[in-house]
Amino acid sequence: MPTNPFDRLRLLALKIPEGAQELLPLLDFLETFPEQGTEEGLVHLVGITAMGIAKARQGGIWDGSKWLFLRGAAPAFPTHPGEGWQVLAWQYCDEQYGHLVLKAEPPPDAVPLLLSISAPLLAWRRAEAVRSIQNQSLALQLSRLNTVFDLTRSLGEVETRRDLVRLMANTLMGEFRIMRLLVVDAQGQVLHAKGLGAVPEVLEGEQLHEVVQARELVHAIELGDQSHSHGFAYAAEPAVGHLSEDDLVFLRTLLNLTSSQLSSLELREARHQAERMEKDLDLARNIQRSLLPNTLPEPEGWQCVAANLPYQAVGGDLYDLWMARDESHGDRLHIAVGDISGKGLPASLMMTQLSAFLRAMADRRVDHWGKLAERVNRRMNNVRDGNRYTTLFAGSLNPLNGDLRYVNGGHNPPLLVRANREVVRLAPTGPMVGLLPGVSFAEGRAHVDPGDALVIFTDGVVEAENAAGEELGDGRLADVVLRRPDAGADELFEALLVEAFQHLEEGRFRDDVTLVVIKRMG
Repeated sequence: MPTNPFDRLRLLALKIPEGAQELLPLLDFLETFPEQGTEEGLVHLVGITAMGIAKARQGGIWDGSKWLFLRGAAPAFPTHPGEGWQVLAWQYCDEQYGHLVLKAEPPPDAVPLLLSISAPLLAWRRAEAVRSIQNQSLALQLSRLNTVFDLTRSLGEVETRRDLVRLMANTLMGEFRIMRLLVVDAQGQVLHAKGLGAVPEVLEGEQLHEVVQARELVHAIELGDQSHSHGFAYAAEPAVGHLSEDDLVFLRTLLNLTSSQLSSLELREARHQAERMEKDLDLARNIQRSLLPNTLPEPEGWQCVAANLPYQAVGGDLYDLWMARDESHGDRLHIAVGDISGKGLPASLMMTQLSAFLRAMADRRVDHWGKLAERVNRRMNNVRDGNRYTTLFAGSLNPLNGDLRYVNGGHNPPLLVRANREVVRLAPTGPMVGLLPGVSFAEGRAHVDPGDALVIFTDGVVEAENAAGEELGDGRLADVVLRRPDAGADELFEALLVEAFQHLEEGRFRDDVTLVVIKRMG
């Protein structure tokens, strides 16, 4: 007795009376079915078996739009082929798979039995195929989810832009089996190039287009976020097949992760740079403060007050008051107020140089302030940065008799408000310092009597605007002093600042502000 169950069934079928032998093809079908790995193979087996049972030489399986299986000539109308043809529905429950079309006499009962047996097998095979696709899709999604986790973790450990891009590029090429990849930043600098041979360090315009075309980089995806572009990634098709829509969505996801990390890295770098700059500004601010006098000299009978409010962390305004020794004529009170063009650190650096020049040149009695300004002008022209220049008021007061000698190089005219209510403006005696080489400066003269006040300021004070765009002007400064004939320098200084701030209302100064008040007491 055979051990194979199908062989045993065959032996039993052969012992059954005539007609039972029709079961033999069914047994062959059932034994062969597990070997059919595809739906196409199963359909082919059904057709061959059915034709064998019916002893038909022509026939096939029609699905309503095409022949799934066909032997011999096809009838013109598969479901109504005419006389001599047999048509049997192939279905399972409510699912219609098609029709078995045979050129034969009415087929034996084994043919409908074959169809009824094979239909659920086809349904099962299709369900298996769907499950297989779903399992493959699930496995792919899990794999890609792991890739996202791994890339996110790895990106967080990278410190430089090039390393970030290199990690992203290696991930893309490994995930999609892409053999050629090019990444350029927004300025055209090549951040990564793989499988392309030698390429320039910078690719822009037509040159970039030529490389993309020549290397068949058919996918171009921006590497950026909603507000900022980090460049573009250009990729070839995979080594096998093409990138599907799902592949492109996942590729963009990986690029978006990298873009977010690049933005975070730039923010980190910007924050560190801002911190370093703030330290530098603190140092510059301290240096600048050290250049301004901590205490002001006050000869007997005189009061002096001064302050500087930089527009930014550091400013380009200068004020200095110091006593210069003069053995033959008596000590002099030297005064200097300057305003470097521009704002911020560059102006501050030039102010530092101006302060050093003035202290070196006017440490003792100055014979002629115009000549001194010419010397300063030559030095400033030698060291000035671009078109940077300065306005300068500098001079000396004789504390004993009130004589004032000065030079005004394009500076706002200081106000000499006399006790008799006369207002004298000390007009410029020459152009701005450091603007034109070889120019001449005259020396101005004035006299400060008891009760007079000298107010020196930079344009940040008088050009302060209110909400209507109206400037403060020096007339209102003079009025503040005139209304307080008996006030000392401290009171005048405070009143002048109050006037300026009240004029500004809720606004702020638009430039560095320096104010100096010198009062000869009555």
